[in-house]
Amino acid sequence: MKQSSDRNAWLDRLNPMRRTPQAARPTATYPVAPSRANRKALTTWQDEAALKSLKHLAAELGVSQQALIAEGINYVLGKYRKPTVAT
Repeated sequence: MKQSSDRNAWLDRLNPMRRTPQAARPTATYPVAPSRANRKALTTWQDEAALKSLKHLAAELGVSQQALIAEGINYVLGKYRKPTVAT
């Protein structure tokens, strides 16, 4: 987000030079769900069959897909003797 704020500072400096100056942009902060606090998104590209299998397994076990993916991440971390921290 630092890059965005740096960009906005430069744009604000250039604003007086515009033919029609624009109002200052509000620095909006969006609410974050408690379940996403202190978390970052991880996007991967997987085959459709793998995603379908994950979805069915999650439904069969009655757990979320996120819980299964966290279990998989922890398995890999444990395999390489790293602390398991995914939740």
